Amino acid sequence: MIPKIIKVQEQYRNGDEQKVLRPTKCPVCEKELLDEGILIKCQNLECSARVVNAIIHFASRKCLNIDGLGDKIVEKLYYEDIVKSVVDLFNLESDKLLVLEGFKEKKVQNLLTSIENTKGSDCWRLINALGIEHIGEVGSKKLCESFGLTFIDADKASLIALDGFGEEMAESVLEFVRVNRDMIINLVGLITPTVTQKVEAEENPFKDKVVVLTGTMSQGRGEIKNILESKGAKVTGSVSKKTDFLIYGEDAGSKYDKALKLGVSVLTEEEMQEIF
Repeated sequence: MIPKIIKVQEQYRNGDEQKVLRPTKCPVCEKELLDEGILIKCQNLECSARVVNAIIHFASRKCLNIDGLGDKIVEKLYYEDIVKSVVDLFNLESDKLLVLEGFKEKKVQNLLTSIENTKGSDCWRLINALGIEHIGEVGSKKLCESFGLTFIDADKASLIALDGFGEEMAESVLEFVRVNRDMIINLVGLITPTVTQKVEAEENPFKDKVVVLTGTMSQGRGEIKNILESKGAKVTGSVSKKTDFLIYGEDAGSKYDKALKLGVSVLTEEEMQEIF
């Protein structure tokens, strides 16, 4: 589940700098917090803030993409004792929803249809939706490509051997599976995710290259990202010394400036299309 994150900031009063004491208990459930320096996290799996945020993340666009299940709806369903976990989403019935204020028949049907449409979703979307700490979209795709749904049985050595995985990511996966194995198996049975066999890309200038996209382009970023990944590229969100190409559109901004500073090859969208 996604931890409740609290960022402690400096407070200023009357021109004098006063440091706020770092909290030791979660402001929502009052359980002990884990202090990791920059971040302070609630570790209580039953904390209402953690559960609500986990459901919101599960339904988000880059996860299971459940249309009609926004933040306020999730909170309402949780505090009405209708949805207490992501598994409960798949047990929703129209009669329980229609009695709620603001839930009309069309709205309810659209929500139930959207939940039904998650069945058969890509394997990586389910892994990403679980909210495993340190495992985002890229890590989820790597797990799915390498293990499919058997990622829950992967050992530490196998996880660390994955490109881009370190010990912290491997430990995070192992710990999450240890605590939530039954829930994962339950969700797999409910959703029956699609595991797509990775097809080795033919040789091309983008294969095995790290690419960053920035600026406004004629095509959607998601569409361009999918094309690049089909060419064997690894698309990331930030520019670094490891970046091979920055592809930019209008209003490229700071990523473009950083790429030039680091000597990264920069391409316009049109130049990228010419290479394709």
